[in-house]
Amino acid sequence: NDLDNSSEKITIEDMYGRKLEVPEQIEGVLTTGNIEAMMAFMVAPDLLLGWGFKPRGTLLDQQYLDLPVVGAWTARESGNYEVFIGMQPDIVLEGRQTDLAERQQKFGSIPVVGLDTGSDMNSFIEPIRYLGEILGRSQETELLVNYYEEALLFADTVKQSIPYEERVRVYYAEGSDGLSTDPSGSIHTELLDICGAINVAEVASDEEGYGMIDVSMEQVIMWDPDVIIIGRASPPDLRDTIMNDSRWRNFRAIEEGKVYTRPDDPFSWFDGPTGPNQAIGIYWLVHTLYPEKLSLGELKEKVVEFYSLFYHYELSEDELSSLLGTN
Repeated sequence: NDLDNSSEKITIEDMYGRKLEVPEQIEGVLTTGNIEAMMAFMVAPDLLLGWGFKPRGTLLDQQYLDLPVVGAWTARESGNYEVFIGMQPDIVLEGRQTDLAERQQKFGSIPVVGLDTGSDMNSFIEPIRYLGEILGRSQETELLVNYYEEALLFADTVKQSIPYEERVRVYYAEGSDGLSTDPSGSIHTELLDICGAINVAEVASDEEGYGMIDVSMEQVIMWDPDVIIIGRASPPDLRDTIMNDSRWRNFRAIEEGKVYTRPDDPFSWFDGPTGPNQAIGIYWLVHTLYPEKLSLGELKEKVVEFYSLFYHYELSEDELSSLLGTN
């Protein structure tokens, strides 16, 4: 029998400098972490064989929503090697350098490619570009990179243009009751830092773990933020609860109705997970905090472009309004 092309091997170097033999034509990819899955989907949706977690909401084409959920190795769960091996991926992507040796040993002949998924918003471009190269999608990937670089530049321009004393003071409300948060400098609140907001939370950072530091209502009252943004691990009705709860009543943000839930379909615009998904969060946050810097019309254009490029999905007018809470 003639060998088909898929059995031809080439040698590549992963992002941690390891040399690996992989099929010249990669046709199936699995990932051990959620940010790796999201990046692989953004670059080559047709090659992703399964998700680490089920994407939230509905704003993906059905074929991608229907991909199996295979689990992942995260701070909170442990994946299943047998399940992954049984799906016969051409490569497995692993984000953490410390886990590469163990993963490769357990996955045997399936190459485990180290993908340095970065640690802040400036470091997500390189892994996207790298995936474009090894998956044969360099041209498409440049469109993602251009969008992302423009967003970062826009955030920086906005931040530089606002004197410190005029910056909006924000409390990022996480958890079931909104009384968990993350401080400035945390990857979970990085959007606030780069878009020229002041993160009011003065708490110790927990970068080794999951973050989400518990705070008291007294602390939040003392910080008295201009704006409250509802974030990770919160119930869908937390905004209504906060707006109607007598304990929150005396906040300036509540009185002025400046409580916003970050959009989260199919992935968060803010964090959870962090990654290139936050590029659209830049435009949303700037419009939310500094509407004079970006109009609703301009935000809508950016959202439609982002979903088309990164999620391979064409938003309808109704879906756009629903996402932005403008319907």
